[in-house]
Amino acid sequence: MQTPYSGRYINLDRSTGRRDKIEQQLRHLGIDHAYRRFPAIDGLQSAENAGTISPREYGCFASHAQLLKEGSSAGTHLHVLEDDALLSAEFVPVISKLIGHGVLNQFDILFTDVFVPLDPYQINMYERIRRENTRMDAATGQEILKDIAVFDLRNRVWACTSSYVVAHRSVERIADLLGNMLVAGPKSPIDLVLRQFVNSGVLKAAVTLPFVTSIDLSLDLQSTVREMDLNHVARSILRHTLCLRPDWALIQDVVQRHFSPASRDRRRDAIGKILEFAVFGDLKRY
Repeated sequence: MQTPYSGRYINLDRSTGRRDKIEQQLRHLGIDHAYRRFPAIDGLQSAENAGTISPREYGCFASHAQLLKEGSSAGTHLHVLEDDALLSAEFVPVISKLIGHGVLNQFDILFTDVFVPLDPYQINMYERIRRENTRMDAATGQEILKDIAVFDLRNRVWACTSSYVVAHRSVERIADLLGNMLVAGPKSPIDLVLRQFVNSGVLKAAVTLPFVTSIDLSLDLQSTVREMDLNHVARSILRHTLCLRPDWALIQDVVQRHFSPASRDRRRDAIGKILEFAVFGDLKRY
């Protein structure tokens, strides 16, 4: 399969299992020829000027910055993957269609999934757009993509850098922005820095809805960047539900292991029903 972009995936030398898994996905989709491995910078070994972020976050920041610097000479759009990403079968057709329609003339970065805040209004908005662009096939019971929405991320709360496409005209500029911050010592992880650039208008970014990539929940719980906590697990589950055909068996397993049912009372039941309406009902914002 031909791709209108060049791909790179970030992988630590010691993470051989992750490398095998991402390469297997790329082969299965018939796009392994379009991707090259980028050896991740190990923040535990090289965070001399980590600023105020952790060594692991520094390694992630430096890896993306260096990858973009090297990729700026390619002269093509650049797809950047982290090695815990899951690509849907529709990924290449969707990205090819959007590039053909000029989306990367409007945006510097097109994310294919992001973290969504645990806020009922925000979840309702993402879920509504996802539903508008998918349908269930009655014969197979499978979710089918009807269309794809491009959702502007400016002034939204979002995070993550697991999968994004950079317009070829913007690769060098973003590499320079990140490189300058590395020299000074980063004050925030790379995804929050990118969000600051987007909110301030320095960069323009959007995300596809539904998400055409996700993260591997089993790998995410063993992240090499951050310590696991229930807030992160909850956001990861929410993020995974917004992708095409999420792994519901895995989601249910993670929910049962980490969010065991608490004792019920009338107040909890009432608030739970209201929150259910806020997420899945016809919520109006004041």
